[in-house]
Amino acid sequence: MSYSYDLRNWTFYGHMESDENVCVLNESNEYILFHSPPNGISIKRSSDLNRWNDWGNLITLGQDEWDWAKGRITAETAMNLREKKKRGKYILFFHGLGPTSESEGDFDKNASIGIAWSDDLLNWA
Repeated sequence: MSYSYDLRNWTFYGHMESDENVCVLNESNEYILFHSPPNGISIKRSSDLNRWNDWGNLITLGQDEWDWAKGRITAETAMNLREKKKRGKYILFFHGLGPTSESEGDFDKNASIGIAWSDDLLNWA
């Protein structure tokens, strides 16, 4: 992991095992990391960017019911829009792949972008 105060000069801070498509939010002096395991979205939390703990359940949303995402959910980006009057929630953008999986040959053939929202980062609609 690295950090920057000006987006030009970066300092290497360490390494943490996670899967692909990492997104980090800074919430009340705590870091919340979203990442993509083979399917779904996982969350880890840290107070120091060195020690990380898994948090919550694997996020798969309505994947079992969606043909457009039955193959895989991945590539998330989370945003905190709780202070925006018209939004007032966390927003999660993600990549859905389907109706078949990558191993069945559906990689980037039928890709869609989904959106979900949450009040607490654990329960998504």
